[in-house]
Amino acid sequence: MRIDLHVHTHASDGQHAPSEVVRMARARDIRVLAITDHDTTDGIAEAIAAAAVTAPLTKPLRIIPGIEISAAETTFDAEKGRERTLDVHMLGYFIDRDSAALQEKLAAMREARVSRGRRIVEKLAALGVTISWERVAQFAEGASVGRPHIARAMVEAGHVETVREAFDRFLHNGAPAYVPRLRVTPEDAIALIHEAGGVAVMAHPALVEGYLALLERLAGAGLDGVEVFHPSNDENARLNLKAAAARYHLLMTGGSDFHGEAIKPGVFIGMQAPPFAVVSALETRAAHYR
Repeated sequence: MRIDLHVHTHASDGQHAPSEVVRMARARDIRVLAITDHDTTDGIAEAIAAAAVTAPLTKPLRIIPGIEISAAETTFDAEKGRERTLDVHMLGYFIDRDSAALQEKLAAMREARVSRGRRIVEKLAALGVTISWERVAQFAEGASVGRPHIARAMVEAGHVETVREAFDRFLHNGAPAYVPRLRVTPEDAIALIHEAGGVAVMAHPALVEGYLALLERLAGAGLDGVEVFHPSNDENARLNLKAAAARYHLLMTGGSDFHGEAIKPGVFIGMQAPPFAVVSALETRAAHYR
């Protein structure tokens, strides 16, 4: 049976509504789907409701309540003589969506994302790249504002041809319009997920410089797993991650990191699937935190 443990909806920076993501997952014969929006749980209820609607020939689809917390690691670049920020996102599985501590922190993070988004739009304007904040908000459709929404507004306004170009030229870490976000450390994210009764897994590790050393440190901080199967992990990274998972007793998870064709072209639901047995392993581990 096929599973996908890393999928986004328009509750954060995905292109599609949760119900549409469920429809797409069914079309690809996915049997277990984790909704892991950035810093919000708002898309989970709609996904669960959509998955509960079945037809005579429809196969069951289980929704795992999840999240991707936008944690960051601050390091000092000795060569350039300045601090730099590395994104170290943390996935949470089988979380309690009603956790007061989790929702309070997420609300603060979403508020900070709005402030950050407005500042990015201001910096773009200073660079001669004028877009409307109102249009960015429309792309977000009431969800948490993220850089992909700004990128889509830039494409529509004709400043760039693709979302990827917007990131490459203006929005990536250290780019001219980049603005740091409210920082949550990876250790804080792990603790927050555990407090909400969930399992903490490091997302897309191959995108993080020095990920093997970081995994060793985070394993000591209670990290439960690592995303071995992800589009950004090449074969060498997967081998390294499997070895690290065995060394530090981490669960090996994975998923597509689907956002939608307009945001991440060529990435589709189910393209990176871990072994089905990891679902029960995650659920068993989550029981330790409740």
